[in-house]
Amino acid sequence: MNATTIERKAITIDQRGFAKEIEVYSNKIQAKQNIKKEVLKLIPKYRINDSFFDNVMDNFYKALLHKYKKENTLNLKAEKLAELLELDLSNLKRFNEVYTKLKTVVSPTEETFTTYAETEEEITRLQQCEKLIETIYDVEHKTGVKAYPFDVTKAFRRILNFNVRTNKYEANTYWVKTGKNI
Repeated sequence: MNATTIERKAITIDQRGFAKEIEVYSNKIQAKQNIKKEVLKLIPKYRINDSFFDNVMDNFYKALLHKYKKENTLNLKAEKLAELLELDLSNLKRFNEVYTKLKTVVSPTEETFTTYAETEEEITRLQQCEKLIETIYDVEHKTGVKAYPFDVTKAFRRILNFNVRTNKYEANTYWVKTGKNI
């Protein structure tokens, strides 16, 4: 049994996917903020804790009944009490609808969107790509001749990609993971 452990190395990070998940998570946070503002507008000085968001409307109605328990001598249901008080709950219901859809969203981590080289073979292929990229940049720097990315990726197709967003060469994830050509 081999006692050495292989340390995985990052190949690529899906920046688009990560940014998209960050946006979805920020929408969840914004929905929570909107609910808090709306509840405080309808029930001033009410303290909202994290458990309030487990069931927003039920907890709101419980808070409403608690606030008006002295005035509610007829023991009206919370919905009827809100109607009699002429509280406009449309915004709260709308914000709750948005929040309910995003309730299960968790804060994304970059690691979730990272593809790793995990076996010895994959790490070797990744190191070969990194060495090739380093050589390309070294030759460009020392000779002063710029290699055209299209020509380089054509010559080393299936091994290298050129990221036009970052203007850098990258290892082809598929090749590093499988060793096969596309």
